Amino acid sequence: MKIGIISDLHLGYSRFEDDSYSQAEKMIEDASEKTDIIIVAGDIFDSRIPKLEAIKHAVEIFKKAKVDVIAIHGNHERRTRGFENPLGILASAGVIRYLDGSTYDFEKNSEKIAIFGVGSIPEEYAEEEIKKAVEEFNAPADARKILVIHQNVVELVEQNGVSSDFLDKLPFDLVINGHIHKRNIKLDGKLVIPGSTVITQLKKEETEPKGYYIYDTSSKKSEFIEMPTRKFFYEELEFSGASEKDIMENIDKKIGGIRKDFPGCIISIKLKGTLRDGLKASDVRIPTDYPLVFISNELNVTDIKEKIEEIKRIRDSNMSVKEYGRAELEKRLKDRIKLFNPSELFEKLIEDSDAASKYLEEKLK
Repeated sequence: MKIGIISDLHLGYSRFEDDSYSQAEKMIEDASEKTDIIIVAGDIFDSRIPKLEAIKHAVEIFKKAKVDVIAIHGNHERRTRGFENPLGILASAGVIRYLDGSTYDFEKNSEKIAIFGVGSIPEEYAEEEIKKAVEEFNAPADARKILVIHQNVVELVEQNGVSSDFLDKLPFDLVINGHIHKRNIKLDGKLVIPGSTVITQLKKEETEPKGYYIYDTSSKKSEFIEMPTRKFFYEELEFSGASEKDIMENIDKKIGGIRKDFPGCIISIKLKGTLRDGLKASDVRIPTDYPLVFISNELNVTDIKEKIEEIKRIRDSNMSVKEYGRAELEKRLKDRIKLFNPSELFEKLIEDSDAASKYLEEKLK
């Protein structure tokens, strides 16, 4: 038996809405031609309350599937208990089978699988709630057991979530997990993460090809099926003592070089490094007239971090504003001025501007 594994379609995602529909449609159609059943591991929609257009597209997409589509809800669709989940609407329309703490049994050519779905759970409760839900799982002894979840895996994202060890010990032959947009296979093939079908996070990891997996129950192997999607580039531009002109020229050059071969692509650019003296990151006017180009300004981040640390040191030392001002003036003028004492000038400035002017006149005679 061949199982199509797909996740994180994010239908209706506002930034690349058309891509979310067209790319999901291609993958569902392709998977339904090559597999016996399709499993969607959450985040079919990008919103808990999708707009009508997104629901309409979803119904039309899943109607084209020639095999059963089994799905769970993701964190983007999770709603308070008692409120209708958007996947419930798709289930009512008869285009998917929605699982949440429930099982779907499927058989073909005398081969059986039992799919148990647990929709997205807040990460701090995930292991406890999944373990509790699994206690209700009851499958035929001769069925291959499949768990579908939508959670972080701590070894992959370094955030709260479920551990690989926890998943490995669960009584399942295959664990399918959504939520993580970078595809991955772990636990010797037992854990399959298909990744997303559309760019949403503009991160380097999303530059990899997108598609879906086909899991073969006989070989217990997963094959990645790459699908055509809009090309995405992630670039970092590093500067040292740069002017605004330097930055603009480098941005133009980078975008022009990529767009020459990929005119309709998505580009994410991160600006890093330092600016020339006296120029702040906020002084750099980031261009906004490039279509499908997203620029993150992280110039002078090191300086900002140092300032924050310095403020913390001042707070912890209980230094007064006057003491801080004197120390800052001495630091900035150290080894630069020998005609007068910076501390003396500071005291005169505190008195009034005339006293400071008179002090400087006497020293410069």
